[in-house]
Amino acid sequence: MRMELYGVLTEAAGTTRLELPAPTEGTVAAALDAAADACPELASHLPQVAVAMGDTLVPQDTPVNEDSTLILLPPVSGG
Repeated sequence: MRMELYGVLTEAAGTTRLELPAPTEGTVAAALDAAADACPELASHLPQVAVAMGDTLVPQDTPVNEDSTLILLPPVSGG
């Protein structure tokens, strides 16, 4: 399973992409937990991220597998 990182997530992880095994629970929420375990620097940011698969934002109970690519989008602020 792949995770693409943007913004502050890239800065925290020091990379734009993570490659992780698909979680046994098989959901986006479990994948985010796995990302926090693999890269603890991301943990504080993950509760606020939006997750997309392709061009669609998905809820945390969405199924994932080894072929999934999750796009993690941090919250943005601006004026």
